[in-house]
Parts: sequence; C-alpha cells; structure tokens
Amino acid sequence: MTPPDISVVVPTVDRLALLERCLRGLSRQRSVTYEVIVVHNGQPGVLALLDQWRHRLPLRGIPTGAKGASAKRNEGWRAAGADLVAFTDDDCEPSALWLSQLIRGFDDPRVELVQGAVLPHPEDGDVGGVFARTIEVNRPTVTYPNANLAYRWEALARVSGYDERLSAGEDTDLAWRVLESGGQSAFVREALVWHAVRPVDLRGHLKSLPRWGSLAEVVRRHPNLRSEAHRRIFWKRSHVTAWLALAGLAIAPLDRRALALLLPHLLERRHPALVVTDWVECAVLAGGSLRARSLLL
Repeated sequence: MTPPDISVVVPTVDRLALLERCLRGLSRQRSVTYEVIVVHNGQPGVLALLDQWRHRLPLRGIPTGAKGASAKRNEGWRAAGADLVAFTDDDCEPSALWLSQLIRGFDDPRVELVQGAVLPHPEDGDVGGVFARTIEVNRPTVTYPNANLAYRWEALARVSGYDERLSAGEDTDLAWRVLESGGQSAFVREALVWHAVRPVDLRGHLKSLPRWGSLAEVVRRHPNLRSEAHRRIFWKRSHVTAWLALAGLAIAPLDRRALALLLPHLLERRHPALVVTDWVECAVLAGGSLRARSLLL
C-alpha cells in the first residue's frame, strides 16, 4: 500500500463543535494524499463525531489514556504512515491548500520543519472580551506554535518528539531541538489555518496561568529565545511595572509611601483584571525560574 504524502495529527479533548470545524477543513484538502490521526480520550461524543466523518476523509482515531496534548501528539506521530507529519489543534480549521502548501516547504531536503500562517477564524468575529483567546502568525516566528507546523518524521524520531514534562512551550522546545540538531526551517504563508477565537472569563484565564511556569525551563534550554523576552528578562513588557507594583506592596507595611510604586502599573494596564493577572503571571514565572534556575519574569 502506497503511503500518503503527509500525516496530520490532531490531539483533542471534548470540544466537539471545534473539532468538527477542524475536520471540515481537513476534508477539503486538495492536490495531496493524506491521513488524519485524531488522538483522543475515548469520550462518547468524540467517537460518534469521528464515525460521522470517516466516509468524508481518510481518518483514524487513536484512543489513549494519556493526558495532555504533548502525549497525544507523540502517540499520533509515532503511528503516522507518512514521512511528513503535520500538526494542528482541534480549535483550528485548515484552509483547502494547507497540506499541499506545507509539503512545498520541504522541497529543500535540508528543511525538517515547516511553519505556516495562522489567522483568527473569520466565523468568530463577534467573539470578544478582555481574555478572548486566539493565535495569529503571519511571519516566521521563533516560538513555533503548534497550531500550524509540519516535520519530517525522522526529525521527530531523532529528538524523541515532544517533551511531555513541559506544561507550556513544548512546541517551541521541540522546534528548537530539531533546529539545534542540524535541521533547517521554512515558512510558507500560503499554508494557512484559521484559529478559533474563544471567550474566556477571568476565572478560566487565571486557571490557565500555572502552566506557563515551564517557560523558564524552555529558555534555559534554548538561550537564543531570550531575544524574544522584553529586556531579555521579562516575559511581557507589562511585567516590568507589575514587578515594581509587587515590590511596593511588599514594602508598604514598613512604609506606606511605597504604595506609589503601584501607580505606573495601574496607569499602564487600567483594567483591574489585567492588573491581577499580571501579578499572578509574575508569581508563576518566579516559581518557574526557581525550578529551572533560569531567570524569566
């Protein structure tokens, strides 16, 4: 049996509406032979949805007890039948030429990693809010978000795939391990996927923040990433004044005049929820820095 040109790996949880949109886009791929591998935890809704789509695209479902997207991606690429493996997420919908354009990026045999463009989904234009979440990539990046990447299978095997110990930044870490082991990367703008814009409330946003503590470990492993950090130390520009504000709160019991140190951050962020989330992020990154012995605030 002739292997497909490319295998697509999609890790999923229970976001059925988003997964169906992803499968819709994958069913429209043109000018390429491919297989779709959906790695899931066996929820009845996901199983029923996959059954509905099996006759419309070359689809395989892999049930797993593994938790976390990295573990699912690893199971997916190891089961892939093609020499090229594309990754996207269940909240992404690929455009019709996504795979054919990704493959074009591998014309140079030295290229082992191809990154495509990511834009907010046009169907989600009415989704808003302070913490509305999406991804946008319109030029080559050094962070390599998982929403739109493809690798040579042998490159993934060479570096043992995703590091499942990382709670965030695992996509960046994998890409850089491939590059540091001798691979080259390419960016193909025409290889487009649309990323869902998802509403997130303050509680949900705060619940998601602890995972970013592993970013300090990623930076420790790949020092070139410091060029992305503000002043090579701060994850976000707003964290400069956030740390100043936290220092003011710490000193205030001894000298109330230190509360003036909060003012720059309050003026910069304005929205109380943004002030609070910056402070929580600072605490998360401080803990991650201690564990990794690499400073990222």
